[in-house]
Amino acid sequence: MPPAALSPSDLLHYIPAHRVLICKECRYAIQPSAISRHLKDLHKIYRSDRSELLEYTKKLDLADPADVVLPLPNEAPVPLLPTESGLVCARDGCNHLCITVKRMKSHWATAHRDVVGSASSQWRIVTLQTFFRGNQLRYFIVSPQHPHEPQQEPSPASQSEPESRMSETTAPSEWSESCSPVAEIPNFPADWIPDDVALFKHFMTSTFYYLGYGPKTRQLWKTTVPEMAFQHDFLKHGILACSALHLAHLNPSERRQYQLIAACHQARGLPRFREAIAAPTEDNCHAIMAFSHLLIVHCFAAEDADAELLLVSDNPECGIPDWLKVIRGSCAVFREVWGHMSSGPFKPLIEESAVEEALPIIPDNPEHSARLKELLTLPVRGENPPVVEILDHQITAYSSALILLSRAFVMAQAAKDHGNFTMWTAVQIWPARLPIEYLDLLRAREPAALVLLAHYCVLLGPLEESWFMSSFRKRLLERIYWQLDESWRCWLDWPFSEAGLMPPGQMQCPMEGLLHGDQMEGCPAST
Repeated sequence: MPPAALSPSDLLHYIPAHRVLICKECRYAIQPSAISRHLKDLHKIYRSDRSELLEYTKKLDLADPADVVLPLPNEAPVPLLPTESGLVCARDGCNHLCITVKRMKSHWATAHRDVVGSASSQWRIVTLQTFFRGNQLRYFIVSPQHPHEPQQEPSPASQSEPESRMSETTAPSEWSESCSPVAEIPNFPADWIPDDVALFKHFMTSTFYYLGYGPKTRQLWKTTVPEMAFQHDFLKHGILACSALHLAHLNPSERRQYQLIAACHQARGLPRFREAIAAPTEDNCHAIMAFSHLLIVHCFAAEDADAELLLVSDNPECGIPDWLKVIRGSCAVFREVWGHMSSGPFKPLIEESAVEEALPIIPDNPEHSARLKELLTLPVRGENPPVVEILDHQITAYSSALILLSRAFVMAQAAKDHGNFTMWTAVQIWPARLPIEYLDLLRAREPAALVLLAHYCVLLGPLEESWFMSSFRKRLLERIYWQLDESWRCWLDWPFSEAGLMPPGQMQCPMEGLLHGDQMEGCPAST
């Protein structure tokens, strides 16, 4: 069919439940930011003929690849997408998916090298699909189709208008394999309003799952932490805020409403939390730890927490965020009750950050090592460095933070090898260890300190499948980008590349000259 004769339904199919746009010819979803390029480069549909198609797509509620909610396991295959025979890791709580035995063996060699078993016990065969290709590929399990049953394309009527997404209110049925059977919903106090009860139930049936990484920690968030909330009011509000942020993610049309609800509960919980942390006891120390964990989620997930993206507040009087204070000072804060805490319900979280034994200082990954070494001379690059005056203590603070970052790359890899790289690990291995002088550099928007923070973002990739981390790395990198002038932005090319993102001002990036063979003074060599 000549391109000019194409109508939207000839080439494109919108799936409201997942907020994706499928190309019928290519049989995969098109990223929202790449629709025009896809139509032009792959289908040779030029500007005048693309207008109707692009006008159609502008009316659709399309999600970024990281925000797409995947189908629950073993649902019917998504129409138009090809199915592939693949493998799922059989290790409890892992569920790693791939399509070749070679990749699965590589996964077991790195993630589960402490476990030896036969191939039949290490994985099982499943049917897979993926919405996107390339660096946004994310497989999901679907029910096997009968070999003689063709995929049926939905009728045109079903794709004519976007539909509102239904709110996810319960955990997938297969989650029972990772946790004990669903706990009975408790009887709520009479003074709880219905909206709070609904939020609390959502946390116990859905949100809890994403806060853990295995059966033990998921059970902790599913039952133990909610039980604590009935004795500690600040934890109750922390749970309700987290649940509201989760619903904001699941329901884009009501996002702002849920974000406001989350902000209200957070504001009610914080003052009482600060009172409790002033004098932790055996009675409240576990609730304090739980709330601090939820504070991290709030920082990552709440758009109104962008002021804390740089690990420091925009307001100098506020100092560092509460969640970072707790983690940085955990040994001092909990000194009197640490023995009680380390043997209590949060023991798995405390143990998971202990990954330093017998580790090298420099990352084994040659690329990571080379990139970090480039940062050694960052503050004094060129004859006329962007920083007019750098005091000795600033250089010391920057150097210390860089050494800690190099160490963080090693610890992150060790945690990944053990299959327990989590949000808690991510904040323990670098932010919690930073010297206060480096945080002062961040507050002053010192360019070298901001570049270092951007390189920390490289470590956060494995967490992006979590709903509360799905946009955090992008938001942080873009915030750093706009804080720097053009002479510094070339240092962000590698972090952006590792995140699969394009710098916001790519066309004006100072690295542009390197594409023509010109090396810019003060910038790392182009790869």
